[in-house]
Amino acid sequence: MSKLERELANIKITSEEKRGNGRWLSLHEVKFTDPSGTERSWEVCRRTSSSKQAPNTPSVDAVDLITIVKNKQGQATHVALVVQYRPAMGAYTIEFPSGLFDANEEASKAALRELEEEVGFSTKLGHSVQVVKTLGPIAYEPGMTNSCSQVVVIEVTMEQHELFGPDSTRKPKLEDDEWSLQVAILPLQGLLKSLHELQSSAGGHSKLVLDSRLYAWAIGREMGY
Repeated sequence: MSKLERELANIKITSEEKRGNGRWLSLHEVKFTDPSGTERSWEVCRRTSSSKQAPNTPSVDAVDLITIVKNKQGQATHVALVVQYRPAMGAYTIEFPSGLFDANEEASKAALRELEEEVGFSTKLGHSVQVVKTLGPIAYEPGMTNSCSQVVVIEVTMEQHELFGPDSTRKPKLEDDEWSLQVAILPLQGLLKSLHELQSSAGGHSKLVLDSRLYAWAIGREMGY
């Protein structure tokens, strides 16, 4: 059984003060005492939609989709990704499809909804779509926000000619704020190389940024550790 060298100390939050508020995000200053008794402070960004979350705890408000495409022989061939403009980056990013939970929505339901909206895979269109695994919360950017997501692994059975071109049976239902979103379905074989080639052809890293979660997943597949 894996075990840390040192037990995790309980940290006491002494205060939190809101420093600014926007439509979707708010800025807070959190003060806390470390195990030595030293008082410290940290600036934290929170989603305003997470107001019902207990203060100073991880907020699970989104879902990330690892969507694996298999052929009818059961071989995993592709992964479905999305490219969209991210104003905070001043650039486009390539990433896993993702989205925020609706009120009281379960992770698997949110994942299937986002899959239909962003990628266009849906059982309503006769596609073979199956949720195969739902994983626990992961942090997005723990040095900046308490926002977390759940990862849902989905398998879609579809032949290559159904994925691309005029014979594609995918029908995304994009929302207004997804005006820049486009789907990128890449082969699993040589995924890391394909990501770098796509980035280069799009204008380099100043134009298209690789999302860290996707990049780590691709490196893991490449290195095989």
